Amino acid sequence: MPLAKPNSNFSVVRLPVSQLRPTERINIDRAHTLAKMIAENGRWTRPILVEQHHSVIMDGHHRHFCATALKLSFVPCVLLSYDDPNLHVSYWSDPTPVCVEQIIQAGLTGDLLNFKTTRHTLQVALPTCSVALDDLR
Repeated sequence: MPLAKPNSNFSVVRLPVSQLRPTERINIDRAHTLAKMIAENGRWTRPILVEQHHSVIMDGHHRHFCATALKLSFVPCVLLSYDDPNLHVSYWSDPTPVCVEQIIQAGLTGDLLNFKTTRHTLQVALPTCSVALDDLR
């Protein structure tokens, strides 16, 4: 069910945290700091970018950790396809083309890529949201 009216063709949906599949490792110190900030704010304001066919996380691995740490059952997400012309996927440190299948396999197998391996950027702004954490439990 949509949670926010987007400024683009994307909408924010509420997905079970357990459905999301990480593809990269995280910086655990950064994740704990972010979880504390979200808890203090009491609201979830930035959706996680998720590949729509396999539920692999494109962007938002630290926020996924936060959702788990805060014992949330659901989290706001934007579903997207790797075929979307607005999406650009690159490596953080290497200009060679990204193998999207490698990203999907990392999410499906749990054999995670290193921290900050891939960078997913959109040519349009993602919609925002503002959901009370209690509404996501």
